[in-house]
Amino acid sequence: MPPARVLLVRAGALGDILLLRRAIAALQATGRTVGLLAPSHPASALLGAGPGDVLEALPWESAAFAGLLSDDGLAKGAAADALRRYDTAVVYSRRGELVRAVARLVPTVVAHDPAPPADGPHAAAWLASCLPRLGIAVGEDAVPPLVPSADDRARAAGIATALPPRFLALHPGSGSPAKNWPAARFAELARAAGGAGWLLVRGPADDDAAGALESLPGAHIAHDLPLRVLAALIARAGAYVGNDSGVTHLAAASGAPTIALFGPTDPGVWAPIGPRVEILRGERMDEIAVDAVAAAVARARAL
Repeated sequence: MPPARVLLVRAGALGDILLLRRAIAALQATGRTVGLLAPSHPASALLGAGPGDVLEALPWESAAFAGLLSDDGLAKGAAADALRRYDTAVVYSRRGELVRAVARLVPTVVAHDPAPPADGPHAAAWLASCLPRLGIAVGEDAVPPLVPSADDRARAAGIATALPPRFLALHPGSGSPAKNWPAARFAELARAAGGAGWLLVRGPADDDAAGALESLPGAHIAHDLPLRVLAALIARAGAYVGNDSGVTHLAAASGAPTIALFGPTDPGVWAPIGPRVEILRGERMDEIAVDAVAAAVARARAL
């Protein structure tokens, strides 16, 4: 008998998708094959052959899947065929019509609120907490890191030839200006790296946050890279510094020494998951001192 196939349904951004890795690893540990229905760009970060990866990513934004949220709640054609290949679905949504639409095509469906309670547990544990309803135990083992392909690593290595060994990587943006450490402080940190070279990760919504850093000495800009290539590139850094953002979750998942800067969001719930993560927090982002971040960078590079 072929292994059971489980589809995770999650309409989230990059950080939300990466927080599914604990659940995916628990499912894979039982021999199940795992797929993901999610927005294509963030889902691509989990598409691979590692123990926390999925083997298939179905595009949430595709017109083929729009029927799941239509008045009749029917997916048709190729979308329906894709869902029928699964024995079980875990739908991370409060939308009853979506849960019912998936249940028309998948024999066993578990619905789970995607938002953890305000006082915890951590989001990764919360997203995995529904699996015992399928008879699947979720342990406390470390979440496995991302495993980029050989091609991803080779492309990252080619980009890294322009950077010094154990370079500094910075991502000054996030999904909300309220979560951003002041750009001037990122610039001060970058200047301390000198002209030897450092990596500036720039996302599609980072114009304001990253614009002031692009012209600084030694800046090498990573923009529009495939997420698995970006993960492989950041994994080569001696230290990564970023706000509470999807890229920071990606850095932590890659195994890079990650310094995550938190303000209005609770790291007890939303901290990125990885083997080398240090959290620095202020009630406001401007309360986090440059000296404190520079010290964290020095600690990371010393390991």
